[in-house]
Amino acid sequence: MADASREPDPVATRPRRAWPWLVALLAAGGAGLYVAAPDVAALRAALARLRGVPVAALAIVIGGALGLVATEALRIGVVARLVGARVAARDAWDAAVANHVMTAVTPQVGLGEPTVAYTLARRGVPWDAAVCVPFVKFSTSLAFVFALGAGLVALGHGPPVAAWMTGAGIAWFGAIALVALAIIAVGSSPRLAARWIRGLERWARRRRLLAGARWQARLGRASEVAVTAVERLAVRRGAARAGALIALVAVHLVYYASYIAPLVGLALVLGDPPLGPLCLRAVVYLCFVLAVPTPGGAGPSEAAAAWFFGDLVAPADAIAIVVVFRASTFYLQLAIGALYLPLRSVTR
Repeated sequence: MADASREPDPVATRPRRAWPWLVALLAAGGAGLYVAAPDVAALRAALARLRGVPVAALAIVIGGALGLVATEALRIGVVARLVGARVAARDAWDAAVANHVMTAVTPQVGLGEPTVAYTLARRGVPWDAAVCVPFVKFSTSLAFVFALGAGLVALGHGPPVAAWMTGAGIAWFGAIALVALAIIAVGSSPRLAARWIRGLERWARRRRLLAGARWQARLGRASEVAVTAVERLAVRRGAARAGALIALVAVHLVYYASYIAPLVGLALVLGDPPLGPLCLRAVVYLCFVLAVPTPGGAGPSEAAAAWFFGDLVAPADAIAIVVVFRASTFYLQLAIGALYLPLRSVTR
């Protein structure tokens, strides 16, 4: 098993050139908002709407950001219990912060979940359990939210667009859900999972960039940890399967409810939109944001503001609520990581 003490802790290490990257992500988001606005007057009106409710907007941004980290930490703690491990609340919080920061600066299927595993292992969780936590959390969460999103679009709760775009959305979300379910199925079979893991290890060992002795040793250790993690999952299955499924669905619902809360909250502050359709549309929009392959969804997520919500609220309000939503769930997450994680590394 790898000696974690010999590796640098990504939570304790400040990424190099972080601020230029933050500026680039902000620029991408700004460009998306510019595309979203039907004209300059609408963009100015959106900013005026936010200036009109400064206390509410700021409270929603900060409260939404902290709530999202807290519910992610809750998910980490619950899933850890399900795989037979215990994670201290402070360690779960640190792993949640690191997850959101690394997810924000890499494409959606990026370094967020591996950072969770590494953080938990550094805090004393056995490596196999540390790997199980993000695997179970991410795969079941992905299958859950994208199956929900595909169903909502199929039932007519997506944005008012052409039929072919609606069909593409259903196929897009459904395909992601099916891939996640396939990953869960493979991970649920120790023999099949071990075969895939060994196959990936053999493939990686043949890559020229990984030919060095150090990388070859790392690949071997990673493979062993992955196989042990699958065996742990197999042991944990059985009588508690129904209870575990209920716990997973419940904790995912809490997490995604906190995810869309800033968007729904500001829409209610600014006007009187239909609450039910707004919440359902927000879930579909969230799936769109999570499916965008850019880092943190920056750019397209902002550009789609009026497209997703222009029929439920005024165009200026649509831009305003997406600004607050993205500030709470993306940009402030970057700020939390940039400030909290280095400080946490010093005080440990």
